[in-house]
Amino acid sequence: MRITKYLRADQEAITRFLAVLGSGSVMLSTSKRARPIFFITAHSFIKEFIEEGFFRKEELLIKALDEGGFPADGGPIAAIRNDQQKSHDSAEIILKAANHWQSGDEVARSDVGWATSEYTSTVRQHLERLKNLIYPLLEQTISVEEEHKVSEEMNNIVFEGSLKEGTEKYIKLIEKLEEELGDWK
Repeated sequence: MRITKYLRADQEAITRFLAVLGSGSVMLSTSKRARPIFFITAHSFIKEFIEEGFFRKEELLIKALDEGGFPADGGPIAAIRNDQQKSHDSAEIILKAANHWQSGDEVARSDVGWATSEYTSTVRQHLERLKNLIYPLLEQTISVEEEHKVSEEMNNIVFEGSLKEGTEKYIKLIEKLEEELGDWK
């Protein structure tokens, strides 16, 4: 399916990001060198790449499922939306707690760890749900012509908003986070 191939690069970048973020969360509890700026920077990846890019592309999948007869308030559409909301809420807690921690609130450090763990778990489950449920449903639901249309609309998203600079910016951001983790050791 063309759609899954199109989203694969995004999913690979997100998976790499989740590995780095998860490592940051683990090291947060074991290293005094951990810094809140890591999590603040990570939030910019979440907001720009995942929420403003990947989730916008998912809206096209939701639209295709809706047009294919799936209920908007239940089933796979509700699962996607619930995952998106839960991850967004966790991401906002990460940012808020990291900012408090940066301002000197050491208690907020543990809130960052909890929210980061919640975020990575939610998004990993979400990616698995896409792979094992949503993509197979789309294959059964939409025609080849509709798939081409959705793929073209996804391509248009790449040239809008924060993604118009390309994914290279976000790969570099992941590399920056990986470097910072190396400094924590």
